[in-house]
Amino acid sequence: MSDTTALTVAQACEECIYRRFGAPSLIRHDRDPRFMSEVFQAFTEMMQSRSRATLSYIPQANGQQERSVKTVMQSIKVYVEDPLQQDWDEIVERVVLAIYTSLDTTRKEIPFYLVHGWDAHSTLQAMTTSLRLLVEVET
Repeated sequence: MSDTTALTVAQACEECIYRRFGAPSLIRHDRDPRFMSEVFQAFTEMMQSRSRATLSYIPQANGQQERSVKTVMQSIKVYVEDPLQQDWDEIVERVVLAIYTSLDTTRKEIPFYLVHGWDAHSTLQAMTTSLRLLVEVET
């Protein structure tokens, strides 16, 4: 994102969430001014989504999201090679895919499967399948 104004956040939500998954019935968020703004409230109303802010200064009220952010941050720290951790943006999508295709210990489900209804086909699976087919053709 070029900036993080309420308008830019609304556009990012529309492009990355609404187009891919449709409008959610509820958007739960912290009390960040961008989410509390008239622009974002008008956007959620236009999309027929409800917007609910969590209680101020009580992170437990937003526990699921806080835990998800913690998991992503821990994973990024493991994968980042730069000692100053400046290249996190280059690997974040891979980290998120790794998390989405891993077993969620709380739900005992794989998030990717819950969203799409099928298991993700990893690049490793694709490579081993291709190699197996190549060996079968040669023999």
